[in-house]
Amino acid sequence: MKLRSIVSKLLVLFILTYVVSAMPLKAKADAFTSVTVGGDLSEQQKSDMLKYFGVTKDQVNLIQVNIDEERKYLGNVATKEQIGTKSISCSYVKPTENGGLDVTTYNIYWVNSDMIKNALITAGINNAEVKAAAPFNVSGTAALTGIMKGFEASKGGNQISEANKQAANQELVTTGELGQKIGKDKAAGLMNEVKKEVVEQKPDSKDETEKIVKNVVNNYNYNLNDNDINKITNVMYKISNLNLDYSKIKGQLNQVASKLKSTLQSDEAKGFFSRTWTSIKNFFQGLF
Repeated sequence: MKLRSIVSKLLVLFILTYVVSAMPLKAKADAFTSVTVGGDLSEQQKSDMLKYFGVTKDQVNLIQVNIDEERKYLGNVATKEQIGTKSISCSYVKPTENGGLDVTTYNIYWVNSDMIKNALITAGINNAEVKAAAPFNVSGTAALTGIMKGFEASKGGNQISEANKQAANQELVTTGELGQKIGKDKAAGLMNEVKKEVVEQKPDSKDETEKIVKNVVNNYNYNLNDNDINKITNVMYKISNLNLDYSKIKGQLNQVASKLKSTLQSDEAKGFFSRTWTSIKNFFQGLF
């Protein structure tokens, strides 16, 4: 009996040892962190990006993003030139329990960290450490696709609805286009302020959304045209239909607003004095 008991215990130990050793490395690694790499990068470039993120492929969920996935979300909102023909952008995504969004960029020239942060809030991601990067200078329009895919693949992430993904990508592209016209920080700050009003007020129609957009834009001397207003309205109307909970995202929106406050305040003052001077000039012209 003793011999049978010893043999049984050894058999159980052998089985456990085999099962543990056969488990994939990712299961033993930090599955809360994901890294996405562009499918058109060389193996050396992918390795360099892992080094930049400070991880090895055995420590993270390593995911590849291809150009077809990027076109899926950007095809209707970005030009072919903005999307490009290759998948290059990479991302590091680590969901956190609190602390808001910590976003940094490297070799991304068309969008900045605040633009990405705004889009992530729209996507429904409230707490995460995010890095968007590339081995050489790229626009960064496709970075959001990889970030959202990485978030969903991480153990601490959740699935993101298609509506949220579409709205987030459209917001990023629209903000990037505004950034070319008025500057990245101003564009990010303006879109953030408009979104705060839209999410809080919950407009019932596109016309009501447009009124909110115009009310905010009129505070600044940005010389935006009707096409700009229309693009902002379109994306904000999409956002208004996402039923985002203002009480939950207020902190994240204020975090972005606080960082860009000085930029917006200076331009608000310029807009105020410009409108005031125009009113005074028109008054005296009317007299004479």
